[in-house]
Amino acid sequence: MEDYNDIFSLSAEDFKEEDKKPVERYRVDAKQGTDNVYTSVVRFLPWWKNSKESIKNKWTCWLEDPDTDDGMYVDCPSSIGKKSILQDIFWKLKKSDSIADQELSKKFSRRQQFASLVQVIKDDHHPELNGKVLVYQYGVKVHKQIMGEMKPKYGTPHVPFDVFEGRPFLFQVTLVSGFNNYDECKFVDAEEPVKIGDDLITEKSPENLKKLVEWLKETSPDLDSYGYREWTNDTNDFVMKVVRNTVPKGKIIESIEKLNTSLTGKDAPASTPKPTPASTPKPSETKLEEEKLPNIPETDEFADLDLDNIEDDLYDKL
Repeated sequence: MEDYNDIFSLSAEDFKEEDKKPVERYRVDAKQGTDNVYTSVVRFLPWWKNSKESIKNKWTCWLEDPDTDDGMYVDCPSSIGKKSILQDIFWKLKKSDSIADQELSKKFSRRQQFASLVQVIKDDHHPELNGKVLVYQYGVKVHKQIMGEMKPKYGTPHVPFDVFEGRPFLFQVTLVSGFNNYDECKFVDAEEPVKIGDDLITEKSPENLKKLVEWLKETSPDLDSYGYREWTNDTNDFVMKVVRNTVPKGKIIESIEKLNTSLTGKDAPASTPKPTPASTPKPSETKLEEEKLPNIPETDEFADLDLDNIEDDLYDKL
């Protein structure tokens, strides 16, 4: 005989909420700080799988289909030295004699993005993150500071990723013209070894080296997933669809299609006719939706802004 008691034997324990996905990325935002200043201290860590790849570096582009408003981020193949349709069409439009083409090139502009592992040493705005190892994505401004630390024009070089002699990085992010500004961020003067729990790892003994590697393996997010991502067939089709629906037909389109065929061995998809109000309804805006870049001001209206700072601000918000 079937037992129906379970249906009527419920308790609060049966309705537990699923655990939230653990935080993997570290973000700094002046608006979340005190009086629009976000202050915290981190130290950069090596990528245990390959310490020479402790800085992931790639070029990304936000593409949007003007016919459907579908959009997605695409990693540019030039990041790994491959021929790139995105790079090719950008420069063909940028170098065109046509003002309209030059304006259109902005639709294919790329931004350089970096990512590294950090350990949060002190963050009073989010104390729950103290001691954690997270991925920090950043733009050219912070990258210049890292490279300046390793290859200074004057003084002693320091490697931020050195677990024994690396110097912590002080975030003092301010709000300027609505964007995060990193001009006051810097590496502190004193070297500081990695701290595991309450223990500072100061001695380079075999035991400590083993402990450090095991700790990095156990606590580090997958930094490789923040590197260049190869295009799938769907990515390629979307890119070519955006190109055909954005750029007027002519020599530029012909050259781009030839490049695409030589790279992928397949022809570009046919352009999509624009729907009319009386015929085809507009497709759902969530079809290929991903996080979008914040609204970026036109360069000519904001000539005084520090574009390096703006790029770092964009990656904080991704």
